[in-house]
Amino acid sequence: MLHQRRRPRLRPALRKARRRIEQADPAEAAATFEKKAQAAEEQGMWDKAGDLYLEAARCYLQLDDIDRADDHGLKALQLFIQAKRPGKVRRLVPRMMAVLHRKGHHDEAEKLRREVDALLGAPPGERAIPWGERAGRRGSLPAKCPSCGGPLRSNEVNWVDSHSAECAYCGDIVKAT
Repeated sequence: MLHQRRRPRLRPALRKARRRIEQADPAEAAATFEKKAQAAEEQGMWDKAGDLYLEAARCYLQLDDIDRADDHGLKALQLFIQAKRPGKVRRLVPRMMAVLHRKGHHDEAEKLRREVDALLGAPPGERAIPWGERAGRRGSLPAKCPSCGGPLRSNEVNWVDSHSAECAYCGDIVKAT
């Protein structure tokens, strides 16, 4: 008899992690996101794992742990590339760099750009992709996923069509208006 792989139970843990962030406990939230990201990565769910590593990176930024935030952010980008999602990388990197610049970490921002260019195979001194291209017109998403409570950012979700997107945290399809 064939055994199906069991998917990790993400929703309850992700809801708890979201509550931890809202309750100003980013350290515990980061640990939860990191654990779930590792489980998703082990199952070959690279896009989902990347989203979870990205959330862990945000938590580490709240803690001013720039090294761990950088490591997790880069890991997320590597997984998005592995999942054949260069468009997602193109949208995320400028935002990640802007956050680093705002926090005064200019060297880390430039290092991130160079690392991503290298990951995407650009020759030294050239950019692999034009940063910040705009996508086609899409509907407006609610601020939070109705199923898991995770934030819905139009530039971070997987758009199914122009009026529906997949939640990066739980995988549910959310209708845009």
